[in-house]
Amino acid sequence: MNYRFKAYLKTDNTKIDGLDRITMSKIRSVMVFILVLLLFIACKTQNDGIPPRAILKDKTFERLIPHPYADPELKIRFNKESLADSVYVVKKDTSWTGFNTSNREFLEDVITPMLEPYIEPLSRLSDNEIINELTLFIFDLYQAYFGQSFYRWGGDLFDLDDPQTRGAAIHKRYGLDCSGFVTAPYELAVHFGLIPDSLALFSTQGYKLYCEETGFQDGGGLDGGPNNYRLDTRELNQLGKEIYRIEKGGSLRRKYLKNLQPGDIAGRNGHYGIIVFIENEPYFLESGGWVVPLVDGYPVKADAALKKFAENRYVIVRRVLNSEF
Repeated sequence: MNYRFKAYLKTDNTKIDGLDRITMSKIRSVMVFILVLLLFIACKTQNDGIPPRAILKDKTFERLIPHPYADPELKIRFNKESLADSVYVVKKDTSWTGFNTSNREFLEDVITPMLEPYIEPLSRLSDNEIINELTLFIFDLYQAYFGQSFYRWGGDLFDLDDPQTRGAAIHKRYGLDCSGFVTAPYELAVHFGLIPDSLALFSTQGYKLYCEETGFQDGGGLDGGPNNYRLDTRELNQLGKEIYRIEKGGSLRRKYLKNLQPGDIAGRNGHYGIIVFIENEPYFLESGGWVVPLVDGYPVKADAALKKFAENRYVIVRRVLNSEF
């Protein structure tokens, strides 16, 4: 202890009390400042610039297919911890060992039984409404079984993609990558006979028909060749009709928001998400990527989502439903 201060302590208790009060006041001020700063950093980190008003956490909104929940017994088999099989693949002159997905098992054993009671009422809706219902259903169902982020590189509903050798979460047995997710509602619509393949360009059957009629070359296989008509971002970025283009650092003007439709896709070569409508407002969904994972997997209003998405590069909104070949 400093001897001068020690003497001071012994000779003037009044000044000591005053010093303590000043010191404690300063300490409290510093602590309050640190607390506020930490809260600010936490909120900024969680939402990363996405305003809270744009994040939808309430899942009680009205829809035809109720919000799905995981069956505890089925979840023993279908869960995010399930590991993919390692398989040896030979395609023409190329061979490799990769990890395949098993989403078709999930389609047959979980999705189909849950959807079958709603096929007839779904058939009475417009094509856009059908895609909207199916998108919300598949998004919530995959989250219920596989977590808020259910991204799996090379994951599509019918397991069409080549078994993957590298990429995010390739060891997972179940999950959808960005293109696998945005095409899933179209796949379901054609699979259950709700929309003809000729009108659903972003289904496997619709894309195959498109290739046969136009000469467009299917690609994306790990051997450099075709990929079973499995739509990837390369195809998503070329097909359908470009509706809007948002330049880097820009946003979609309010007057254009009302022109969005369920099933429109938004992104660029490398990543895409999809537009849904919830209580007459457009929202953005993705299986993993640049927006939804930042807010713990909740839907984000389209205006805020597209602005966030366009921070680093351009974003295109494409209309795929009913696109003419």
